[in-house]
Amino acid sequence: MKKTLLKTIYNLGGFSPFHLVNRDKVLILMYHRFSREEHPHKTSAAEFTAHLEYLKKHNRVLSLSEMQECLENDKSLPPNSVVITIDDGYADTYDVAFPILKKIGFPATLFAVTDFLDGKCWLWTDFMRFVLTQTTENFCSIEFENYDKVETALSGELQRLETAGRINSRLKLLPNEQKEAKIKQIAETLNVEVPTLPTKEFAPVSWEQTQGMDAENLKIESHTVTHPILTNITQMQLDFELQTSKKRLESVLDRSVKTFCYPNGIFNETVWKSVKNNNYKCAVTTNYGFNAKQENPFLLKRISAQNGIVDFAQSVSGFEAIKEKLRK
Repeated sequence: MKKTLLKTIYNLGGFSPFHLVNRDKVLILMYHRFSREEHPHKTSAAEFTAHLEYLKKHNRVLSLSEMQECLENDKSLPPNSVVITIDDGYADTYDVAFPILKKIGFPATLFAVTDFLDGKCWLWTDFMRFVLTQTTENFCSIEFENYDKVETALSGELQRLETAGRINSRLKLLPNEQKEAKIKQIAETLNVEVPTLPTKEFAPVSWEQTQGMDAENLKIESHTVTHPILTNITQMQLDFELQTSKKRLESVLDRSVKTFCYPNGIFNETVWKSVKNNNYKCAVTTNYGFNAKQENPFLLKRISAQNGIVDFAQSVSGFEAIKEKLRK
């Protein structure tokens, strides 16, 4: 549907009826990165403020723990319930998103990678973003298995970041050790030395900041220790990621940690049952959609928050979900 038509629908309040259609379901919104100014791959402060003002008008924003308690105890949820989640634990969550959430008074959840916050690792998906934006090469040709290849010119930052995304989509398919070896090979091929710790652009929040946010209703929950693809590691490694991240967070926050987020949204039955067996109460995926009351609490769906307010409104209202069904 053309952008001009969607904008007209938004300006006329045309998305409002779709809120009624989905009033008995819960929407979990997913964010990752934030910026003070407009950025193609981050949610700006102005955009995030507009999002929250829209939710204030049309929805009831709950904490994830409130939602989980209602599901667990078969309680009724308020109409048009929304939960706000943020993945990974970048410093811009504290610098940009947290003050806005605090000002408007909305609860949210941050899923943190504990070794990332401990200064022990990068988030692996950022390696390619760093390498592709730092290389002086103007062309790359990266080969993968089965004759798969990412081959492209490297021009501006946007094109380089898109190429990093294409490479990351291939890396996600590799066993963990092969993935790490391939990342190192690509960096060497493109003549980029990756620092031991993330640069400022890719830096995490501090533990002191997480404690402050957690005390102010931006609750911190588990997103593993090192952010691996959980279907590509052994059961022993899986249990380590689930148990150690939980214990680390509980030690810092001095409370129980009950919620989990699958890295890159990738899981299978073995993974979600392991999450359950490691004493979590629920888990969120990146599977698209709203959540009905009878949802498996370890397979909760989320919708990625679109930056522009018109796109955001059609997603939050459920209009986009109906469009997706009609396309099938």
